[in-house]
Amino acid sequence: MPRRAGPSRSLFASLPVDLKQTLRSQTFGNPANDLDDVQIKAENILNISTNGLLNTQPDSDDEEDEEEEIANQVAGPSGISSITINTQPSYSSESIPSISRSMVVKRKREENATPNIDPSTYITINQNHLQKKRKKGKQNNNHNEIPLNPYIEHPWDCTGLVKRYSNYRNVPKDLIKYYAQRKLYFPLYDELPLLLDETGWFSITPQPIAKHIAERCSCDLIIDAFCGVGGNTIEFAKTCERVIAIDNDLTRLKLARHNALHHGVADRIEFIHGDFINFTQSFIKSNKGREEIVDVVFLSPPWGGIDYLNTESSTFPLSSILPISGKELFELTLELTPNISYYLPKNTDLKELSNLANTLKPQDTGQDGTSRTKEWVEIEEEWVGDKLKAITAYYGGLVSVE
Repeated sequence: MPRRAGPSRSLFASLPVDLKQTLRSQTFGNPANDLDDVQIKAENILNISTNGLLNTQPDSDDEEDEEEEIANQVAGPSGISSITINTQPSYSSESIPSISRSMVVKRKREENATPNIDPSTYITINQNHLQKKRKKGKQNNNHNEIPLNPYIEHPWDCTGLVKRYSNYRNVPKDLIKYYAQRKLYFPLYDELPLLLDETGWFSITPQPIAKHIAERCSCDLIIDAFCGVGGNTIEFAKTCERVIAIDNDLTRLKLARHNALHHGVADRIEFIHGDFINFTQSFIKSNKGREEIVDVVFLSPPWGGIDYLNTESSTFPLSSILPISGKELFELTLELTPNISYYLPKNTDLKELSNLANTLKPQDTGQDGTSRTKEWVEIEEEWVGDKLKAITAYYGGLVSVE
C-alpha cells in the first residue's frame, strides 16, 4: 500500500531529534537506577507543543455536537434503535383493516445484547484435525463441524432432539437434494446449530420467499397457522410486533422455537401446540368482549407430502389440502381477519383461489368502473433463480393497489 502524502501523524515523528535518539538507544537495565532518566524524558514529552500531535482529530464547531457524537459512540449497536417503516397501503400497516397510503409505523425496541457466553460451553469439533492431513488438491467434503452453541444450557435449546446433518455422508438419500439447498432454507445453517426434522426439510419455505412475504405482511399481530420448523415464523418476527406460531406436531414446534432462539427473535413469538382449527374456534369464543385484533393470518397448510405434484390432475385442487379442504380452511380463517396470505403449490387451480374472495356489498359494487361482484385477489409467483417454487395468494388489505 503506498504511503499517504503529507507530514507524518505519528507521535514519535513529532518529537525533537535528540529525544528520538535517546528513546531509540534506550537500554533497559536496573529500573531503580533509570528512574531519573525516565522522569526527565517524560517531562520533555509533556513540554512539547501539542499543535502537531492532535491534528488528526478535527475540532468540533459545537460542544453539544461533540458530546452527542461521544454519546453515540458509547451507545454502540446494542442501544435503543428507532425503526421507521413506510408501509404500503395494501400489505403493511399498524392496523391493517384501515389501511392508508400515508400511514407510517414507528416503533422502538431495544436490541438484544450478545449473551454472556462461557467459552467452556462452546462445542466445536473438527474430526479432520485428528486425522492425517488430506492430500493436496483433494476436496474435503467429509468435514464434521458442529457450530458454536451459546444456548447449550438454555431450556429452549433442542440440541440432540433430532439428528443434525453436517456432511453429505450422513444424509439419507431422499434428503440429499434438500440438504444441498440448506442455505436456501436457512442461510446461517453452517454457522448456527439450526435443526430440521425429516418433514421440515421438504416443507420449509425458502428464506428469500419467507422474507418477502414477511415484508408484505408487516403488522402488529400475525398468526402463522402451520409454523413447521419456523422458516416463516422467524421472518415474521423481524417485521411484526407479535407472532403466534401454531403447529400440531410437538417436535416441529420445539424445533421452531429452537431455531427462533438461535436467530435472536424467540422473545417476539408465542408458540402454541395445537390444531389451528381448534385454536380458531376457541379464540373466537374467548375473544368475545375483548376484541383482540388479529391483523394477518398466514396459511401454509400441508400439501399432501413430498409427492404432492404427482396427482392425476394437472392442477392442484384445494380439496387436497389437509386436514380440511382449502376452501373450508379459508372460510374459517375469515372469522379472524379478512387479511389472509395463502402459500400454495405452484400448480394450484387459480379459478378456485379467485372464488375464495369475499363477495362485495351492494353499495361497493361498480365503484371502480367495473361490474365485478367480488373483492380483488392477488396471485404472486414465488421464484428462486429460474425455478418457480410456489404461489402466494393475498386477500383483503394485503392486495397491492399498484
